[in-house]
Amino acid sequence: MLSTIFLTLFLVFFVLLIATVFVHMFFLVPYVPTRNRVVAKMIEVAKLKPKETVYDLGCGDARLLIAAEKQVKVKTFGFEIAPLVYLLAQLRKIISGSNVKIFFKSLFKANLGKANVIFCYLIPSVMPGLAKKIKKECKKGTRIISNTFHIPELKPYKIFTKDPKKGLPTIYLYKI
Repeated sequence: MLSTIFLTLFLVFFVLLIATVFVHMFFLVPYVPTRNRVVAKMIEVAKLKPKETVYDLGCGDARLLIAAEKQVKVKTFGFEIAPLVYLLAQLRKIISGSNVKIFFKSLFKANLGKANVIFCYLIPSVMPGLAKKIKKECKKGTRIISNTFHIPELKPYKIFTKDPKKGLPTIYLYKI
């Protein structure tokens, strides 16, 4: 009985692992967790206000959303398409007691119209499509904070230059 359960869990994990690898290969978006000091800086740059709606596109393990929710009491929503990473985000949410809503969904299928703040840490090849989506769906005043990569077709409101001594990447702030 115990060996059957173990085998079943192993097979489920293996299938999820293969699906995650496929997603990363197909979409070319790797899971790279954001360090805590970078999370703190991104939240600082966003100047979050209580009750704002915050999205994280490609939320990974949801650490940024959970931190934002705890620090400022914002409404948080994450979007993740890698199955294993999505499950990791759900586990982190449960362990932290967070109310973050995490969707197993492509960021390109999410409607960005209700967001006050959008966080992203995506690779350059995804950014042109994201720029079009932001222009089409975001309301005036929406703040977008991008870790490391510039969003083409959008003019940064402010650029926080890379600081290797503090272990911080370049962070871009955009305002619609």
